[in-house]
Amino acid sequence: MADHKVMSAADAEDTHSIKMGEVTSDVDVAAAYAHHLTGENAYTRKEATRLRWKLDFRLVPLLWFNVTLGAMDKVTTATAALYGFKTDTDLTGDRYSWVGSAFYFGYLFWCLPSGSLLQRLPVAKLMFVAQLLWGCVLIGTGFANNFPTLIALRVILGALEAPIVPGNFLIISMWYPRREQPLRTGLMYTGLSVLFTGPIGWGIGFLSGDHQWRAMFWITGGMTIVWACVIGLFLPDNPVKAKFVTERQKAIVIDKIRGDQTGVENKTFKKEQVIEAFLDPKTWLMFFFQIWISIPNGGLTNFAPLIIKGLGYTSQRSTLLTMPTGIMQTVASYICNGGVFLTLKYLPQKQCRTAWVLFGIIIGMIAAIFLYTLPLNALHGRLAALYCSYFYLGPYIVSLGINTANTAGHTKKVTVNALIFIAYCVSNIIAPQFFKSNQAPLYPLGMGAILGSYVLSMITIVLYAAYCWNENRRRDKVDAAKGARIHSDTDFKDLTDKQNVHFRYVW
Repeated sequence: MADHKVMSAADAEDTHSIKMGEVTSDVDVAAAYAHHLTGENAYTRKEATRLRWKLDFRLVPLLWFNVTLGAMDKVTTATAALYGFKTDTDLTGDRYSWVGSAFYFGYLFWCLPSGSLLQRLPVAKLMFVAQLLWGCVLIGTGFANNFPTLIALRVILGALEAPIVPGNFLIISMWYPRREQPLRTGLMYTGLSVLFTGPIGWGIGFLSGDHQWRAMFWITGGMTIVWACVIGLFLPDNPVKAKFVTERQKAIVIDKIRGDQTGVENKTFKKEQVIEAFLDPKTWLMFFFQIWISIPNGGLTNFAPLIIKGLGYTSQRSTLLTMPTGIMQTVASYICNGGVFLTLKYLPQKQCRTAWVLFGIIIGMIAAIFLYTLPLNALHGRLAALYCSYFYLGPYIVSLGINTANTAGHTKKVTVNALIFIAYCVSNIIAPQFFKSNQAPLYPLGMGAILGSYVLSMITIVLYAAYCWNENRRRDKVDAAKGARIHSDTDFKDLTDKQNVHFRYVW
């Protein structure tokens, strides 16, 4: 529970200025609520817990399906490939790999512009428009007949999805303090999209003619348009504008996150924060980590159904056998993020996030070794190794949470988020190219790339943790020299983590 202090005269003057509109560009939108809960107005732990449950029931399901829908829509081609998609659209040679990569070219191109839009425009409303348009693009893909058309549609689809996951993480950081974010992130980011793509893919197998693979795009496109309307109606842009919480509850939300010194939202673009983001060493350490850890995602999401079919299963059976991959991703997310949450709850003084990242990477690495070495006739062993190789999602999600928790200043936050997802795109563009059609169904080059990516991931995340540990030590010495830490001079001033000496990194 936060320490509720009585406002100083200076604090009161700052709050009055904010309310009167005298200071608008340099402060966070939540600054006007920063001192509402002082003295007799202080809230109780029970009140905070009740509010947290209210937020969880409202926000987590919406954010979960945002991620799930995107994961489902981007891999529709993998299911369609089981039903004549490659033949009907003339995807000869490595063209199918390029269709998989094309999505990420669009994502890559639009990452930085979408980051700017997330700062300048209302977050939830931007998501609504993007999802509405991408539903239309998916339906259009169901009418495609050739390689150039598919490439164009997949590039557009990637651009439209670019603001969704960064927007989700922005919303999480607006509503929850850092100690509560890992569990919500784990619940939000799962592999359960297969619970939709599997049954849909199995069902369309009963259709006749060339409508089988086309129906996959029409069904998922229609679902996306319906969901866009749900987001437009029920997802708030930020705590200050939310209508489902009272003014007092808004103040409680904001008071809980003030100790993190990360702020809520500031719509003013600040060039100096962009420059700092590009000069920050931990930005680039996390950038390269995201490249390495996403190599398995880029390869497996596009080729897992074909790998399974290559083991001798029918197309319909292969769609159902892809479902455990999503279950494994979800288990990895819950274990790694739940582990972080429980460690922070029961051992609050311990830094544990990197340890859980390493744990997940080691499991994925062991699975990759088996995939690389087991012969094709080891049917059950190869399936088990394929499923376990999806454990990469746990450390990936924890790393995204670390990145969000360690970045302050709204312009810097959206810039770093954009760079992180640029890395994700680069990785997913590169990864399918390791899976050569003439190496099917073993794909030894692809499996070797996955194994190498895990090794590089371990090295990079350890360097990131070492940097954060050293920086925290330096700041502790600075604070000790100045006396007791007082946060009121930096609360909701939209300072970056570099500018704010009170900020501490998690690792």
